[in-house]
Amino acid sequence: MQFLEAVSRSPSVSWYRLLGEHQGEVNRWVASTPESIRICNCPELCGVEFSNALRTAMTSVIATAPFAPLLRECRPDRITVMNFLRGSLNFDVRSALYDALGVNLHATCFMSSQRFRKDGRWHVKEDMYRKIRIPEDAVLLFADVVATGVTVDNGLEVIQQHVVDGKASLTAAVFFTIGCHKIEKILEKYHAEFKKLFPGYRETHVVYLEAKLRLVDSQTKLVIAIPGTDLVKQDALLSPEFEASQYATLSAPLERCAIYDAGSRAFDVVEYLSDVVEYWESVRRLARRGYTLFEALLERWPERHHASRAAFMEVKTREWAGVSKDFYGRVWDAYKERWTPKFKLWAQSRESLECVCEDRLKVLHKLMEQMGRQHEHD
Repeated sequence: MQFLEAVSRSPSVSWYRLLGEHQGEVNRWVASTPESIRICNCPELCGVEFSNALRTAMTSVIATAPFAPLLRECRPDRITVMNFLRGSLNFDVRSALYDALGVNLHATCFMSSQRFRKDGRWHVKEDMYRKIRIPEDAVLLFADVVATGVTVDNGLEVIQQHVVDGKASLTAAVFFTIGCHKIEKILEKYHAEFKKLFPGYRETHVVYLEAKLRLVDSQTKLVIAIPGTDLVKQDALLSPEFEASQYATLSAPLERCAIYDAGSRAFDVVEYLSDVVEYWESVRRLARRGYTLFEALLERWPERHHASRAAFMEVKTREWAGVSKDFYGRVWDAYKERWTPKFKLWAQSRESLECVCEDRLKVLHKLMEQMGRQHEHD
């Protein structure tokens, strides 16, 4: 079993050490902020506002990181931010470092990357644009959405060769992500390689924003899902704050993906919104054929440990170590406030899920209409 151990908790940012199964040499963390919760729950947050929210989250996370001394004590010109285009740009680690720690003289590198699938396997293409400079004793910082991990694996291979060819060296690496377990496997591989190649290499960290999500694969039982792409909350390890937030709205636990496509979400909003709209229209078609809100919630947000308060508390005290009993109680109360007898009866009706879909589509269509009006005005 994997679990979270509270390191620090506050309204602006909370930190948890990820412990338990599959623990290797890489230090694993989960960080939660109000901004990253909103990003994962509200796909209508897009464009520049999405990027700004993610930068704000990253600033809070970097400023309070348990490993922040690694960055504070490092010479600024030895800190190197690596961007895999386009996804990494949204995290804006370069600016977040300055906002959080006043680090101004660090290097920023870029590498293009585009996934494609062939014969059932994921590969990388369009990775030839590279603007990379890595100094001696460098501390590498990365951030990206990680699904299959092929972009990261390919990128780290390129970086490793670049450092070796340039006769430079590495001392540490930190990867921030909205992602799944694939990043751990990749970082474990390169942590071992870096330890062999660079005698001064000390530590590797992975920081999950809000949750160690689950990647949809061929075995995932979901009515609508894209294998190798969608990152879902079902059977994932969520921060306490993020789990509690699933009771704020009915739509949050039903979203197809916790992030959708981060590149288009910031830089091609028409494509991005069309994708989200298509999902909710598909769910609405299912609802009109009789699929209910009760069934959808059972599929996407199964709440397997909620048979009783005692059962819930037993599981959560093991899953979230160091979290107050009051907080466990608040999450349980939110669950009970949702699943009233009246709500349960309504949720099993034909109209319930269609109603949620209509509300989501109104918000999304309004955004698309605003873009159209802005285009006419321009």
